[in-house]
Amino acid sequence: MQTRLCTLILICTQAFGLSVSCYSTGLKTLCRLPEVVAETSGVELTGNNEIWTINDSSGQNMLYLCDTLGNLVRSVLVNGAINEDWEELTQDASGNFYIGDIGNNENKRQNLRIYKIPSPVNTETQSVDAQTITFKYPDQTEFPPADDQLDFDCEAMIWFNHYLYLFSKNRSLPVRTNLYRIPDEPGDYVAEKIGSFASGGSDLEETSIYSYWITAADISPNGKQVALLSHDQVWVFYNFTGDDFFSGDYKTYDLSSSTQKESICFANNSTLYLTDEYWSFFDIGRNLYRLTISTPFSTSSADSLDNPKNEVLIYPNPFSQMLHVSGQNLSDYQLQLLNTKGELTQLFVPQNSEIDLQLASLPNGIYLLKFVNKNTGYSWVDKIIKQDKKAGY
Repeated sequence: MQTRLCTLILICTQAFGLSVSCYSTGLKTLCRLPEVVAETSGVELTGNNEIWTINDSSGQNMLYLCDTLGNLVRSVLVNGAINEDWEELTQDASGNFYIGDIGNNENKRQNLRIYKIPSPVNTETQSVDAQTITFKYPDQTEFPPADDQLDFDCEAMIWFNHYLYLFSKNRSLPVRTNLYRIPDEPGDYVAEKIGSFASGGSDLEETSIYSYWITAADISPNGKQVALLSHDQVWVFYNFTGDDFFSGDYKTYDLSSSTQKESICFANNSTLYLTDEYWSFFDIGRNLYRLTISTPFSTSSADSLDNPKNEVLIYPNPFSQMLHVSGQNLSDYQLQLLNTKGELTQLFVPQNSEIDLQLASLPNGIYLLKFVNKNTGYSWVDKIIKQDKKAGY
């Protein structure tokens, strides 16, 4: 991709201790993803430990399912699709996936499209058939624009209430992202421009501009937060009205890491997963990360309290030595480890919002982790798998 040379400059700048201002937000590396997704450029979850991703430009027309140990679980071919520059992956309330073939580095494409496919979880076949949504921007009349205002690249897309929302990756100054809307049904559309957000300053050096180009987006399960990603920061918007996502408040999270991050997805209302592309020169990237955020809706909304399971994160799964469990109200629960016969094998009582279960001595196999609220008796069960790395369970 065209951005790689300047990204390399940025990484070198940081590696040799030149001027970089950042602070830690608790970004945690969960695993390195399989080699086959070296250019991971979109991510969606169908469960706590079901990580779907795609490769960007000139990759295969494939979806890849990984777990939080970094294992490749499954590959699914997308029939009737071409990967010219796949840049984003999202899903709707019915589980349909949308693959954004929307990369437009040179701003000259006239074949922008989004592929709609049924949920790959609901089929055991190795391929799915795609329907096509084509579109153009209402404010682009030249391909590329003669004045070199490269404002029609896009790598960020979400689904919300039967529409797809595109956040542009503008390259002109001052840096901003434009918000467009199109229906989520197959057809040919002119996108509707509905908003804009200034993400950066007006006088940026090449090594800092990557902090402001928008490379991915997602909306939280409760529909009340929208996250935008750049190479080294995340904006989380909330208190907005309808689909006017820029009308409310926002918080910015400095990731203290400037790799080529191009994927973001809510795991629950207070946890985000991110991925970055692989750089062989430095042997960095191709990682899955976890970021915990804090907004009024990510920690204390009625949606979170009514659905406590949605706020609990378990990883890695499968696991080999240790299983990490975290959640805003985890200390209210007793954790019961059961075998497949429902027999209690171990009992854990978290003292705060996270706990590491040391399970190295546990035999390989499938187990049940039962959560029981100590005050109300409310409970649910998650399936977990003990799998030593050499066992290939």
